[in-house]
Amino acid sequence: MKLEKLDYFQPFIVVVAILAFLLMGYIGSFNYRFEDPLDLEVILTIVFACAVFTIGAFIVKYKINVENTKEINFLSEKLLVGLVIVALILQALNLVLIGGIPLFNSVLKSNATTNIWRVAYPLFLIMINVLLAKYYDRKYLLLVLLGAVIFGLNGYRTSVLGILGSSFITLFYLEKISRKVGIAFIAIIVVGIMAIGYIASQSIATQHWTLNPVELVFYRAAFTLEVFERILPLSGTTHGHILSMIFSSGSPRTFIGQYVLSDNVCLTSTLFGPVCLDFGLIGLTVQMLFMGAFLGMVHKLKKGIGVGIYSIILTHTLIWIETGPTDIMIWFLYLIGFILILINFNYIKLNKD
Repeated sequence: MKLEKLDYFQPFIVVVAILAFLLMGYIGSFNYRFEDPLDLEVILTIVFACAVFTIGAFIVKYKINVENTKEINFLSEKLLVGLVIVALILQALNLVLIGGIPLFNSVLKSNATTNIWRVAYPLFLIMINVLLAKYYDRKYLLLVLLGAVIFGLNGYRTSVLGILGSSFITLFYLEKISRKVGIAFIAIIVVGIMAIGYIASQSIATQHWTLNPVELVFYRAAFTLEVFERILPLSGTTHGHILSMIFSSGSPRTFIGQYVLSDNVCLTSTLFGPVCLDFGLIGLTVQMLFMGAFLGMVHKLKKGIGVGIYSIILTHTLIWIETGPTDIMIWFLYLIGFILILINFNYIKLNKD
């Protein structure tokens, strides 16, 4: 099999990304923390989670067949372009109503995820990927870049990664990624994420960072894994409270900051932190088995708009490796994947071999 024919974005890429994040955090724990390096329990728990995820993805890959997929025809090109533009206008309006650019002001950033943004971001994310998947045209890449810039002004790296990462994966499956385009896209993603993270850190008036953009990436990985390390002794003690907050009201990440560090801060706690706090090792096992199987199933439906849907879900699962699955908006994307599975249910067959 030629290298360019490999499916780099199978669900198993999540395991590769998790282990890469663990390595970055372990290196960062030596250079930028004042405590001991990551505990062995952290490493073993993450390796266990990767093994469970792999089992779920493996079962679907080799035991489930999809004979065909149902084409969805009511989404016209004009409708999709119109909705993409509406999303961009909404985010521009959001910036106007906030009163500035959150990327350069930490106070504005704390108020940037308004209800308008909660509509604009998923609308843009879904529609741009479906547009690329159904009606690819090189001119639509300008909309991708414009969206990354406008939503990046909110000061959150995850928005830029979500837009550029999912678009890149969609283009990959459409076989529209040449070597030059691929290198350029990856360079834009890496530089964009590091730049936003660095600029945002410098805009925090109460903190004074001396790390350069590369060092900051390793520091963030180490700190997030340290939060998970502190969660492990507390496993199962919140009894589903974080899960209930995700689907109701409140800020799960702020709650984790208060509960784990006794400080009113918003914390990322890895893909594993929230579920471990709520349900312990059993909850972690169920979550990782579900994610592996679910991504494996949506991966098998990556035809037509399914390409865009899979790209979105995979990208945000990769983002969750650091941030944790605490955003109801992203679980909405999982819901879209579930609807895709239901639409194609009659085409899904169990492999009896």
